[in-house]
Amino acid sequence: MWLGFIILFIVVVGGDALLSDDTSTPGYKYTWILELPLHLAFPMISILLVSLAWSSGSGSSDLMGIGVWLGGLFDHDLIQARNGSVWVDHLGAVIGTGFLVAGYGTNAGHELSHRLKDRTARSESRWLLSASCNADFTIEHVFGHHSRVGTDDDPATARRGENVYSFFFRSTIMGHISAWRLELGRLRKKGQSPWLLHNQMLTGYAMSLCWVGIFYAAAGSFGVMLFLGQALLAKFLFETVNYMEHYGLSRRPDMPVMPEHSWNTNRRMSSMVLFSLTRHSSHHEKPKIPYWVLDPYTSAPQMPFGYLTTFFLCLVPPLWYRVMEPRLKEWDSKYATVG
Repeated sequence: MWLGFIILFIVVVGGDALLSDDTSTPGYKYTWILELPLHLAFPMISILLVSLAWSSGSGSSDLMGIGVWLGGLFDHDLIQARNGSVWVDHLGAVIGTGFLVAGYGTNAGHELSHRLKDRTARSESRWLLSASCNADFTIEHVFGHHSRVGTDDDPATARRGENVYSFFFRSTIMGHISAWRLELGRLRKKGQSPWLLHNQMLTGYAMSLCWVGIFYAAAGSFGVMLFLGQALLAKFLFETVNYMEHYGLSRRPDMPVMPEHSWNTNRRMSSMVLFSLTRHSSHHEKPKIPYWVLDPYTSAPQMPFGYLTTFFLCLVPPLWYRVMEPRLKEWDSKYATVG
C-alpha cells in the first residue's frame, strides 16, 4: 500500500535528476491524444478513491462487492488479505492517494478549469477538485488568483520570509473567503439566489459529501477519516505548489502579468507528469491556451529543482530561505519596481 508513493517519488525525483531540461516547443497534429489523459483523470481518480474506501473496510464488509468480484477473477481472498492491514499500511495508502489526487487529479482539474466555455470540462474539473474538498478552486484560481497574482490582495502569492506552513493556513482560509465573495458577486449580477443549485460553492461541498458518503458506507467513521486525511494532504500539496510558484515575487496591480511573476522550471519529468504546469511563467502570461503550447521561457525566474524535489525543500524553511535568497536578489536586480 506504500507502492504508489514510492514509485512516484523514484520516477519524478529521479527523472528530474537524470534527464535534461525540456525547452522544446513542438507542434502537434493529433492534439486529442494530449487531451485524453485530462478526461481520463476523473474516472481514474474515482477508481483510486473507491479502492481506498474499500481497503478501509474490515470484517465481512465489501463495498459494492469489489472483493468478491476481484477475488473470483484472480482466485485470491482479497477480503482476508485486506483484513490483515495495520495502521502503517493505511498510512501508506493515504499518502499515495493524496499525492495522486494532487499530482494527477488537481493538476488535470487545473487545466480543465481554464476551459471556461466548455461546461463538460468545468464539471470534470469540479469533481476532480472535490476529491480534496477544494470547492473554491475553479472560482478563486481562475477569477481571483490569475488577476491578482503577485499583489498583496492575492492569497495564493507567498510573501518573502513566509514559511509554507503559515502560508497554507493563510492561503486556504483567505482563498476560500475570496471564492465566496466572487461567487456571491456572480450570482448577484445574474439575479440568482445564493442558496440554490446555482451556487458553485454549495454544489462543490455537495460533491465532496458524495465522497464522504462512499467512505462512510465502506468503513464508517474510519473510512471518513481516511478520506479526509488524503484530502488534507492533497490540499496541502496544492497550496505548497502555489507557494513554490510565486514565492517572494511581487507585482503592482496596474502592471500586466508577465513571465517574471512566476517561478518556472523546464525539468523534463516534472513537465511530463504535470501537463507542463512547470511552464508556469507562460501559463500566467497566457492562461487560456492549452498546456501543450506553453513556452519554456528559459529567461524567466527558475525554480532550483523540479516540482517534487522543490516541494520537499519547502518543508524545511531555513533551507528553503537559503536556496531562494540569491534567486530573489537576482530577481530584484532585474525586475523589482518601486511602488
